[in-house]
Amino acid sequence: MAFLEIDGLKKRFGNVEILKGINVELEKGGFLVLVGPSGCGKSTLLNTIAGLENITEGEIRVEGRAINDLHPSKRDIAMVFQSYALYPNMTVAGNIAFGMEMRGVPAAERQAAIDKVAKILQIGHLLQRKPSQLSGGQRQRVAMGRALVRDPKLFLFDEPLSNLDAKLRVDMRIEIKRLHATTGTTIVYVTHDQIEAMTLATKIAVMRDGEVQQFGTPAEIYNNPTNIFVADFMGSPAMNLIPAKIDGNGNGVSVVLDRESRQPIVLPMPGAPAGLSAFKDKQVIFGVRPEALTDPEGAERNGSNIATADCHIEVVEPAGSDTFAVTNLGGKGVVARLRADARIQPGTSTPLAFNLSKAVFFDPATEKRIL
Repeated sequence: MAFLEIDGLKKRFGNVEILKGINVELEKGGFLVLVGPSGCGKSTLLNTIAGLENITEGEIRVEGRAINDLHPSKRDIAMVFQSYALYPNMTVAGNIAFGMEMRGVPAAERQAAIDKVAKILQIGHLLQRKPSQLSGGQRQRVAMGRALVRDPKLFLFDEPLSNLDAKLRVDMRIEIKRLHATTGTTIVYVTHDQIEAMTLATKIAVMRDGEVQQFGTPAEIYNNPTNIFVADFMGSPAMNLIPAKIDGNGNGVSVVLDRESRQPIVLPMPGAPAGLSAFKDKQVIFGVRPEALTDPEGAERNGSNIATADCHIEVVEPAGSDTFAVTNLGGKGVVARLRADARIQPGTSTPLAFNLSKAVFFDPATEKRIL
């Protein structure tokens, strides 16, 4: 039995349906990330789990027990907010201990709990400071400490890193990952940042317009997106989604990619998805990640279907550990991820290797993946 179960959950504000039948499960000790663009309903879903929003239909269960009608204080859930929500007049130790003090926890027990979380979060040297004396990352650690000290069944994080600069976000991601590994806590985490989702989660729910578009492990979401939205949203740089034609040649098929003022590229597809045969002589969307489109020397050695074609390079972007090159296929700019030392110049034609074993195809009409 799953630890957290969300079953047919709907939420309406007046006549507006914000959540449209959410079904999600999370195992004990799992890390579920709710990811999607602004306004997709992910924070509303988190608030219904916390009890800050009532639900219209459906059920939320923790350890098999329905918590829909429980007051937030009775759900044994701790929440870390985007704004940190620290008391400015209290020290770090006072902020961490405040909830325990309100519940009548003895002083010695409070101090032991403070010392424990301070050690886990490496904030022992900050205990006598006020929030105004802390950096953004330190304030986030204190907010996490206040939640940890309760030892709840479930932790909820609502975009906790969005107020931090880029480097500090990376540092805090590592801290949260370490915290999860150390404590084995069960976490539901909201973000619009798909890098956070990929690096932190054991399970991801990709949301759009109040619906879960896909639910699965990070690898499943990244490698096997169920529709064009998920393919485009997850990944940095995003998946290349190229208009293409499927050409039938005997029992097999090929992918034909148009190019301006040049001969089309024809890529043979042995072992193509079974459903692709129904699209012979029709248009599809050909999806390939930038790392699956690279210089021949950098192509995956064990790739079962590597095809090489000369491509006209329009833009080259050195990025330290990688070099990105932009070519035009199917009337769209397409990004290839090359080795850092790849010798490539804009305005030239150069061979690029397509790892077709990593390619996916979508129906342009339904935007769903062709299986």
